[in-house]
Amino acid sequence: MRTIRLAVAGLGVVGSETVRLLRSRRESLCRRLGARLELTAVCDRQAAARRLGLPTSVRHFTDPGRLAALPGVDAVVELLGGLEAPRRLVLGCLRRGLSVVTANTRLLAHSWDELRTAATKGGGRLHFEASVAGGIPILKALDLSLAGDRVEAVYGILNGTTNFILTRMAEGMEPIDALRRAQELGLAEKNPALDLNGRDTADKVSVLASLVTGAWLRPDQVRTQGIQEIGIEDMAFAETTLGRRVKLLGVARFPEKAESRVEAFVGPSLVPLEHPLASVQDEFNAVLVRAASAGDLMFYGKGAGAGPAASAVLGDVMALGRELLSGAKPAAHRSGPAPRLCDSDCAFYLRLGALDRPGVLSAVTATLGRLGISIATINQPGGCDPKNVPIIITTHPTSPGTFGRAVRDILALPNVSRRHTVMRLLP
Repeated sequence: MRTIRLAVAGLGVVGSETVRLLRSRRESLCRRLGARLELTAVCDRQAAARRLGLPTSVRHFTDPGRLAALPGVDAVVELLGGLEAPRRLVLGCLRRGLSVVTANTRLLAHSWDELRTAATKGGGRLHFEASVAGGIPILKALDLSLAGDRVEAVYGILNGTTNFILTRMAEGMEPIDALRRAQELGLAEKNPALDLNGRDTADKVSVLASLVTGAWLRPDQVRTQGIQEIGIEDMAFAETTLGRRVKLLGVARFPEKAESRVEAFVGPSLVPLEHPLASVQDEFNAVLVRAASAGDLMFYGKGAGAGPAASAVLGDVMALGRELLSGAKPAAHRSGPAPRLCDSDCAFYLRLGALDRPGVLSAVTATLGRLGISIATINQPGGCDPKNVPIIITTHPTSPGTFGRAVRDILALPNVSRRHTVMRLLP
């Protein structure tokens, strides 16, 4: 029976669970694959290897670069985290024709073209299902199951940390307390900036859009807004008055008959309560795919954590193993023209704080009117501090660029606070 030899770089939470599952499920994986999966090397601190009780036959390294040139290895599983060290390792492997499984979203989002080129020229294979939405098999669905369809849009709750925080805020918990609770449960890092500011979700949108189009959509091309300005008053108003729930969404849309055009954004969005994404709570992720023929498809599950991520990594290992056993050459990576960014009109929510002075509200509405933005509703909750009276406005659909200019002009008005909240209204 053929043996496929693996090296694992990184024995953190996901790496340790991956190694544990490789060893504990060795026999069942062998039966399903028709080949043995053998762990031959790991790279991490010695303490991690000792903690896992690895046999002496498994070689241990502290320099991940050593794995790319290790004789007899068929594939490297990269679970280091970060960017530069994984980039050097993965590029080194692919350029030598060595196959790679990675869960590293940042690596893929920031080095997409470089990785695909290295894989094509070197002959290595690259699998990365665990990089987006953890254990949810969304990437294979987009790349294989929907290959004969036309994907029109992808809407995703792609960050479990922010979804947990927003869930707690909807229950009345202050944002700082919700974050602290997420950290206590291991759902948020000590420095959760990439989660809260939306950059982690933007990286995932980059991967999703690049996979659908075949052309690299850089993360800095994704219009990105985090949840830092959202307050529990926004959550309460959305649900009780607007019949909506606040979710941090990553969205990629692909206009019909224009394959090279992409609309991509990340931001807090007001989702109708009857929409399937509105019911996604706690640390769960969900992705709604809109396809021309298949219609709406919903993918749901835990997007983070050792178990879901390791499950997706092992799925990639099995898929890679079947490819290696078949002896077929790697499929050519699909590429397309560089994406052209576009925007579509949408309705917006704007919460302002202002002094209780005559003429403030009329100045705000006049600013919107000058730019042709039609107001849908205006609310001024009573019983507030006269030095910070909230003004809550929703608009009819308008272009994001025009609305952004209006917000800048409004914030420059006298008696209007610079603190504000902006959200999109999902149709």
